Amino acid sequence: MPRGLLILFLFLLPVGASGQVKGIFGFPDRVMSSSRIGRASSRQIPLMPAPDTSIVVFPQSGTKAVSEEFAFFNYLIDNGLKQDARTLSLSAFAPSDTIDFLRAKILFSDRKFSQASSLFAKVPFDSPFGAESFFYRTLSLASLGDYDGASVLPAAFPEGGPYAELAALQSAGLALLKGEKEAWGRASSAFTFDDYALAESERILSEISGNRFGARGKRAGLAAMASAVIPGAGKVYAGRLGEGVAAFLTVGSLGAITAENWKRHGVKDWRTILAGSLCATFYLGNIYGSYMSVSIEKEQRTANENATIVYHLHLPLRTVFR
Repeated sequence: MPRGLLILFLFLLPVGASGQVKGIFGFPDRVMSSSRIGRASSRQIPLMPAPDTSIVVFPQSGTKAVSEEFAFFNYLIDNGLKQDARTLSLSAFAPSDTIDFLRAKILFSDRKFSQASSLFAKVPFDSPFGAESFFYRTLSLASLGDYDGASVLPAAFPEGGPYAELAALQSAGLALLKGEKEAWGRASSAFTFDDYALAESERILSEISGNRFGARGKRAGLAAMASAVIPGAGKVYAGRLGEGVAAFLTVGSLGAITAENWKRHGVKDWRTILAGSLCATFYLGNIYGSYMSVSIEKEQRTANENATIVYHLHLPLRTVFR
């Protein structure tokens, strides 16, 4: 008996894990999910890195015209020389729409979205950089998770013109982020899939809309029932194969140890009671974990989709305004 439990402990030796079931009732599930087998094929979903909330203080005024350095600014930004671009942006330039725009682009590339949004807002729409600032401001707010604030901007964009379909793309993406099916339908009706700068993003967003607004997703109750019948089956149903295999082997091993001790030492022996208690604990934890895993998987999938949506709101801007 002690040897069997030692082998089981080594099997369940935890390694780093994320996206696990929380709470005291999920403890057995967390042990199985963190095991080497549990982590072997579990899918890890990358999330968007958090925005940088630190503030960059720019000189308030100067006499140097930014036009003298404009070409060099663009060279640094286009070639990814962020540190050099940051240093140049801290020069004391004379106030202008151009320096506000350039500084905002540098802040945006540094993920300082809040400060970038404020500078983009200072660029008037009739400026040579007005349209680009408009769309980057929308993207800055979306990157901060302010979907309501971001939605107001493309909805107010003048109809017609060369950027009408780009405005529709941003409106459609924001509708997806907010889970608004009707707003998505209205905005996406403007997709033509003809503009090479927009077509790929329009296609990706359309695929995501099918997942988000399509057929009903996986059901937590069904996952729990599956794991009650076959330990770990609900985890496999939820898309966590490694965790399902770990749950099956763990509960099965504990069940076998319990049966062996029952046969050898009787039902009232402490070894039978200990193994049976552990088996019941992990069996119930497997059911509870399977039930919760469906919700966790849905949240992780939504987060992954949201990151993809924001990326495809950004991708066309780099081509349209090149």
